[in-house]
Amino acid sequence: MLGLEAMPVLAIPEAEAIRKLEVVAVHVVVNAEGEPIFPVYHYVALNAEGRPVFPFHQQLNQLVLPMFMTAEQAQQEKKALEGRIPDTEGSRVVSMPLNVALERNERLVQEIKARDESQSLVTPLVPAMADWRKAEELLRAEGFSRQEIARNLKVPVFLTHPPISITPPGTEEAKIALFFNYSQLQQAKQAVPGFEGEDKVLNLTQALNLLVQEEEDTYFFFPTEDLIKTFQAQQEAAQESDP
Repeated sequence: MLGLEAMPVLAIPEAEAIRKLEVVAVHVVVNAEGEPIFPVYHYVALNAEGRPVFPFHQQLNQLVLPMFMTAEQAQQEKKALEGRIPDTEGSRVVSMPLNVALERNERLVQEIKARDESQSLVTPLVPAMADWRKAEELLRAEGFSRQEIARNLKVPVFLTHPPISITPPGTEEAKIALFFNYSQLQQAKQAVPGFEGEDKVLNLTQALNLLVQEEEDTYFFFPTEDLIKTFQAQQEAAQESDP
């Protein structure tokens, strides 16, 4: 689903690389019964300036289930759907780790195919526009055109050259950190005295391929800002419910 190419020898199995996406929170809009709502979008991929229109364009007989990387985006989508799709009363936003969402999407694909062979499902992962635009700025500085970037950059993953190593929570060995949020990368740079590395960006597919091709398990995804917020909110709710 993420377009990973088959590798003759994998240092890290693809399934293990996907599991590392558990630190990414995604948000989808469901109806009152908890079933996904499939919005219909215009056949537009780029605007007049060559910038992408999120979520991506929809083809004939194709269902779209956007997965938003911020709760704010998902809430905006929920309001938009309530304004143009009937029977959306009681709809809500649900959040889950990205690896869990991918597993559920695979089952959903099979269910859709069982009902109608002609239909397919795409589940675009929609990043925060602030992060996407920063990624576009970095790639433009490297000489890529806006059209090239809009076609090839779907979900940006940030790092530095030379890379920043951080010890992941619950471990003892430092690894190279990959960030979904540009602001988190900047915070990590500030924590390294005298750091003068360059900001770089990869597409998510490139980042996952980097993980599975490495001879050693040297990379990790830094938990996204939204996952940290969700975890903190759950902790606060649990504390309030304690007698």
